[in-house]
Amino acid sequence: MISFFRKIRKGLVTESKFKKYLLYAVGEIILVVIGILIALQINSWNDYRKERKSEQLILHNFKNNLETDIELLNQFQDGAEIGLKAVDTTLLIVNGHLGFNFNSFSSSIEKILSNNYFQSTTTTFDQAISTGKIDLILDDKLRSELLYYYKLTKLNFDDNRMLETNQEFVFPSIFSTVVPTKTIAHALTGIENNLPELDLEVLGKNREFITWVLFKKSAFQRQSQNYMFLKDEVEHLIEMINSQLQD
Repeated sequence: MISFFRKIRKGLVTESKFKKYLLYAVGEIILVVIGILIALQINSWNDYRKERKSEQLILHNFKNNLETDIELLNQFQDGAEIGLKAVDTTLLIVNGHLGFNFNSFSSSIEKILSNNYFQSTTTTFDQAISTGKIDLILDDKLRSELLYYYKLTKLNFDDNRMLETNQEFVFPSIFSTVVPTKTIAHALTGIENNLPELDLEVLGKNREFITWVLFKKSAFQRQSQNYMFLKDEVEHLIEMINSQLQD
């Protein structure tokens, strides 16, 4: 093919048909340029196709992680609701509105001391950020909302605050007022002791104890609301992802 073009070019020059040769040369250059542009376009299309395939994989992985988060949030919200009931049971018992039952009382105290801490499933997000593949998500709104959600859950102000308050104040207060009593200490150790009996009337008037029990009620309420909010966010993200996924 190249030798064919050369023969034509040589023929035109020898016959002194310069004008025709010039047109031919220009046409040849144009053909070469068009060939290069077509090759670049094919490469660009292949790259785009690969990026869209990678995007689909990332979106599928995000969806799987978010569905795991939904399950966790449902569990933690149930835990917060159980904590709220435990607070009410404890307050009813120490204020004489509900008969004392050791198992019920100790179980309620244990639930009050529990600490829910939600951690989102960040495997896909962390990989997408570290590799820069988060930018493969073409939908700007979806990418922005994913960044917002994971920032929110990584900070997790409500659960962090509860964890810190539990460790610094609630545990020491409840352990110092409830645990060192004859009934509780015996149940924990199986050893007879000379500690005073658990006095529910005194406990019901203990301002520090009641303060932290009420704080936990408020904390459980905030957590329950936060988990509901996050579930709405996750469901919204899954809907957005579904709209971008190809069948």
